[in-house]
Amino acid sequence: MDPMTPSACGIRVREAGSTARRAWMKLEPVDELGVRPSIVPVWLGDQSGEDHGMAQLRHRIDEMTDDSGFLGLVDPHAYTSFVGEDWTLEMLFERVESAMRQRTMLLWGTGGEERWRIELSDSPVDPRLPLIKQISGPITVTRGELVVVNLDTVTMAAQFADSAVDDDKDIYGSGIELPNGDYICTISQLTDPEDGRTHEGPDFHLQLLAGRTSPWFAVAWSEL
Repeated sequence: MDPMTPSACGIRVREAGSTARRAWMKLEPVDELGVRPSIVPVWLGDQSGEDHGMAQLRHRIDEMTDDSGFLGLVDPHAYTSFVGEDWTLEMLFERVESAMRQRTMLLWGTGGEERWRIELSDSPVDPRLPLIKQISGPITVTRGELVVVNLDTVTMAAQFADSAVDDDKDIYGSGIELPNGDYICTISQLTDPEDGRTHEGPDFHLQLLAGRTSPWFAVAWSEL
């Protein structure tokens, strides 16, 4: 594959030295107490079967901007964000594929540029919702946290050493606190961007359960 520039794929790149950031929407509270923490603590029990006595995992991201057609789930403490100031999309995807083989990231194509509603749960997807497609992959928690990301955040962190892949977790409320260990993440896409929304549920449902499965070797649902 020939090197590809970020601009060729519709990815916005910040100019070096710029401190300007995008304007973001204000998210409403998401938990029962009316508090929107950047990291939501949910304990599923470790792999020894011990019950940590906390609530089931159920967390909703009301709106995550996707300007590049990709979403991901990442361990921000294990993934190496910075690639280089002169990075190319080929270099970035090589980094991502290496991370997926090491079970520190999952990245998948969304089929369009939208503002997505995302639900994370330890329960299966609601069978009443339309299932467009579904895939499962492994991810490992090393320091108690996973973060849902869009490709814009990943590319920003790839270009600038002072950025990180979890920079936007406070904006979206997309950090999830979990016990360390291996998990299987089942990703269900419930909205076809070509057809638009046909329900009031999430566009993506991510089910996380303790366990192991074979690693991904390429970005899911993508031809890149």
